[in-house]
Parts: sequence; C-alpha cells; structure tokens
Amino acid sequence: MAPGTMNALVTALLTWITAHTSYPMPDRLPAVAVVPHAYLEQLACGEKCPALGVYPDGNVVYIDAELQIETNVCARSVLLHELVHYLQQGHPKFAHMTPCARERAKEEEAYAIQNAYLAEIGSQERAVFYDSEFDCAR
Repeated sequence: MAPGTMNALVTALLTWITAHTSYPMPDRLPAVAVVPHAYLEQLACGEKCPALGVYPDGNVVYIDAELQIETNVCARSVLLHELVHYLQQGHPKFAHMTPCARERAKEEEAYAIQNAYLAEIGSQERAVFYDSEFDCAR
C-alpha cells in the first residue's frame, strides 16, 4: 500500500474512532509497518501465535503482511483495533489500575470498538476477546 494511501486509511480509521469514543484526534499519525507474520509473532508473543497486529507503544503499529487491509473490512478492523491502542497510550482513565487490569481493560475496550466498527459497516464478523489471555489472578 502506498504511503499516502496508508495515511488516508489511518486518518479515516482514527476519525471513526474519535467520533465514537472520547479519545481526541492525535496530533500526529502513527506509522504503520506491514511485516511478515513471523516477525509479528516474535514482537507480540516471543513465539508462534495467532497475532495479526500489535502496538507495543511508541509511534509504530505493526500489521501482518498477509492481511489485505486495503480491500478486506475484517482485516482493516485489525488495524483499527491497534489504532485504539495507540489512542489509549497514556490515557488517564487507565492510570488507577494495576498493570494487568490496565492491559485487560485496554484490550476489552479495543475489541468492543473493533466490533462496533464491524457492526456499523455491516459485517457479520466479530473479533473475539479471549478472557483466558488476561488472568490477573495468576
């Protein structure tokens, strides 16, 4: 995807997110790095895993190169999910939580926003939050 096209897509998705949440539009767009799945696995999990995108803080969102974000709405929703994490970065609404509870709340919110997006665009697909991935009692 050409950089100008990617920036337009990121801007459109951030605009949608900010219109449907209390997050403000950021002053700058994050970079989007489209990377091989093996690289994404190492970045997200340190081992083989089903991750399709990851935002490890900073200014870069990583997306699996196998996704067709320019043509597939479900794939595009993965980018939207990671952009939610970009907007969550440093937001005070999560400051009072323990680290595990904070990450769980951020993930639950990102999935809820992703699913609202999918519903609004008429997709029958939904992203699934796996509760067992965030067992804060461990």
